[in-house]
Amino acid sequence: MKHLILLLSLIPMTLLGCSTVRAQEPPLSITQKTQEPVLLTDAELAQMLAPIALYPDSLLTHILIAATYPIEIVEAHRWLKKNKQLSVKKLGKLVENLDWDESVKALISFERVLSRLSDNLTWTLQLGDAFLQDEVRLLDSIQALRNQAKIAGNLDKMDNMDVSYDNDNIVIEPVEKEIVYVPYYDTRMIYGTWHWASFPPVYWTPHHSAHVSYYHPFHWHSGVHISFNYFFSAFHWHNRHVVVVKPHRSRYYRSRHSISRGGYAKRWKHQVSHRKGVAYRNKHISKKYRSDRVRIHKANKHLDGRVEVKGTHNRVMDKLVSTHQVINNKAQTTVHFKHKTVKEPVKTKQQYKPYNKQYKRVSKHQKSLPHKKQHQSRVKNTTKNKAVKKYTKER
Repeated sequence: MKHLILLLSLIPMTLLGCSTVRAQEPPLSITQKTQEPVLLTDAELAQMLAPIALYPDSLLTHILIAATYPIEIVEAHRWLKKNKQLSVKKLGKLVENLDWDESVKALISFERVLSRLSDNLTWTLQLGDAFLQDEVRLLDSIQALRNQAKIAGNLDKMDNMDVSYDNDNIVIEPVEKEIVYVPYYDTRMIYGTWHWASFPPVYWTPHHSAHVSYYHPFHWHSGVHISFNYFFSAFHWHNRHVVVVKPHRSRYYRSRHSISRGGYAKRWKHQVSHRKGVAYRNKHISKKYRSDRVRIHKANKHLDGRVEVKGTHNRVMDKLVSTHQVINNKAQTTVHFKHKTVKEPVKTKQQYKPYNKQYKRVSKHQKSLPHKKQHQSRVKNTTKNKAVKKYTKER
């Protein structure tokens, strides 16, 4: 009995100890949560991707890549407004010389898409940061939305698109390979019943000419004939990432398989230099690319303190130009840098005295003679001297 009484008395003490340990646990979990990156939920991703998830794959890859460089999107849209009168071919030639990312250049001919990205800048920033933070989950969300539109029976109504299936993945490509059509659709209707009532899909108001209905859910703008560098990126749906090749001469059609499975294909990598100082969404993304940014800034400091980024059209080394000027009968070389001019004295032709060993043993009156005669006279003089020495010794 005594042992039972002792055991019963120890039970409340152990319960109190457990409660105190549990009371100390929450602060640790809070600190762990602060260190973990804040990810978007599936509902937030679907809400954001709804207006572009049914775009053709080639165009969608350029939109996702360009969204990570929002300043260049704004610059490209302003530049396009100034050059509206030019044709697509002339725009493509002029854009090649500009210092923008290749995907931003590829969107120049898609004026409506570029204006959407530039006007809805907060949405563009959110899209680019979500793509940088978790590429796999974002591509999963695109496939989920396409599958939802398929269940609603609307994918079969895409007239200008060829919808195919790669295992469980839905691939959308234009019917005419070198003509890309951009669809407009009502996001509140195209996906059928929306699963997240508290996160309704992003809705873009249509242009005046656009009209959609239940029987015709897609409105097609005029097609863009590809005559510029465009076919250099594709989705690798199996691995859930974007693949790119060199954009040189990519105006000719390349299939998705030739890009993604080619020997020169590489996984797309974010270029910090094209970000141009725009802050990232959270600390996790900024830490991911901070080391590259610091390395570039340290390696490419310019003379006046400005930063020249590696890979841009402005190289760190300036061109060196030298000109010769004669001041007070003295030649000087003026070296022109971008910010400094340095003058260094240079020897003139008069200061250089030619030196010849053959003049050492030749008398003054023989300097005007040619080389052979000088040699002959030298031989005669030596023979005469030897003969005189022998004659003196004999006597």
